[in-house]
Amino acid sequence: MKRMRGVELMAFAAVLAVAVAIAFNGSGYAVQVLTSTAIFIVLACGWNIISGLTGYVSFGQVAFFGLGAYLAAGLIVNLHVPWYAAAALAGLGAAVVAAPLGAIMLRLQGIFFALGMFGLARIGQIAATSMGATGGAMGESVPTTGNALETTLTILGLACGAVLLTHLLMGSRLGLQLMAVRDDEAAAKGAGVHADAVKVAAFCISGCLAGLAGALYVWNIAYVDPTSAFNGTIELQTILMVLVGGIGSTWGPVIGAILISLLGQVLWARFPMQEQIILGAITILVVIVAPGGLVSIVNRFGWLQRRPVWSPPPAPGVPPGTRPPLGAAFGKGRNARLRGEHLRKQFGGVVAVGDVNLTTEEGSILAIIGPNGAGKSTLFDLLSGFARPTEGKVYFGDRELTGIKPHIVARSGIARTFQTSRVFPSLTVWETVLLASSSLNRSRRVAAAETARILSQVGLLDQWASLPERLSPGQQRLLEIARALALHPRVLLLDEAMAGMTPQEIGRVHAVLAEVVRQGCSIVAIEHVLPAIAPLASRVQVLDFGKTIAEGPPALVFRDPDVVEAYLGVGEQAAVDAGI
Repeated sequence: MKRMRGVELMAFAAVLAVAVAIAFNGSGYAVQVLTSTAIFIVLACGWNIISGLTGYVSFGQVAFFGLGAYLAAGLIVNLHVPWYAAAALAGLGAAVVAAPLGAIMLRLQGIFFALGMFGLARIGQIAATSMGATGGAMGESVPTTGNALETTLTILGLACGAVLLTHLLMGSRLGLQLMAVRDDEAAAKGAGVHADAVKVAAFCISGCLAGLAGALYVWNIAYVDPTSAFNGTIELQTILMVLVGGIGSTWGPVIGAILISLLGQVLWARFPMQEQIILGAITILVVIVAPGGLVSIVNRFGWLQRRPVWSPPPAPGVPPGTRPPLGAAFGKGRNARLRGEHLRKQFGGVVAVGDVNLTTEEGSILAIIGPNGAGKSTLFDLLSGFARPTEGKVYFGDRELTGIKPHIVARSGIARTFQTSRVFPSLTVWETVLLASSSLNRSRRVAAAETARILSQVGLLDQWASLPERLSPGQQRLLEIARALALHPRVLLLDEAMAGMTPQEIGRVHAVLAEVVRQGCSIVAIEHVLPAIAPLASRVQVLDFGKTIAEGPPALVFRDPDVVEAYLGVGEQAAVDAGI
């Protein structure tokens, strides 16, 4: 692996050396192509952050490109700000504008976000047309500084900076959180990730790079006008570059920008009328042959692969005195009882949960059982902040959690799994648990050590570098439990966590649960495989049609005629024969 990384860095250094040589010795045309390619690398890296890492496909990054162009031009023409300062302020200004816009736009999903961004770019173009300060629809010339060599080397250096930023981001806590949000936002929130905040952060970084690219564009051509600054063709070329190179990767935008820039120049010179058609056909071909772009092809041979965040794992265990207590974010030693009082959740005319009370006891296991549609998972959503009750309150100790966001609930000491396995397809086993551990532990060393300890505890440390698709269904469930344990919960909500497990895997889960209960953690478990939870449960609460029909010790509840009838639809003897 280290050898491959070394070769990759050498290849990048060689490409950079060729670019510098062109800047010093190339023809005017070659230097212009190099400068344009470097600007596109900056813009492609920005688009890749919001669309590749975060999963929000944008058709309007050119809005920030144009904003950066006009901010730089305005600062230079009207305030006589030096070029370097104007370019930096243009990027910063785009990020500042992106913050409130992101808080609004990122509430949209899928095609609605893409169309919203497209509309934003159109609004920018209309606004620029009416601005007399920078020439309005006719545009205006902008004085430049330095010579062509200085301009090219500066833009080339900033392109390298954009690539380095992407590399650092993908290996950081923020990058890990962004990839988790992209894969499954609900599961990311359950792991303690403040999804809204990290998405806005990505939007601001992306907007900053786009604004910087716009400023560099004006510096290069010494002119600004609405048509060129908010040019939709620039947006489409950027998207094409990232898709061809490899979306969501570090090197994809670089490879795509270089290839498409060079290919575009050749096509424009020989087939100017057919250039866009040919590029479109190439895009379709790449998407069909390699949906992950050219990077995905070389990944098959071990090249340009993304290295797992903060890896490899250390030896299991945490340095003495550094392990946080259970529910550290909530506070050790406080009353850790989780209480749901008169909880009701209604969807239109359907009552999923109706007047349910629930209380946990420290160091005990409460089993929630009932037929399909009884409201069990909805009850968990109410307890963990994923749904707000129509009526009733949720308390954790003396603190009311009703209406509190899921990531805050998770960090407060209430962790959960989900009814259907929700793992992150593009994150390794290591990264899945690290995501939750790093939400609670700001120290990289402690978070990594805790991740190794928990993976060892559930028997998945040997597969730390595997993707979830390589795990069995039972192992995926174990991975979800490990992710929840990484939050050091005082209350652990398990939603059919042992479904699909082998007897050996169930035995391992039993051992893990016994240990966390011994430490004082309370467990609330929804389970259809009754023999899997019955031996551990201190109490059983039975739901039917959203209401509690029985509660108490397992031996009594499982023989309750109402429970037998609701759960199995059979007589008491048949229930005994069924093992409950």
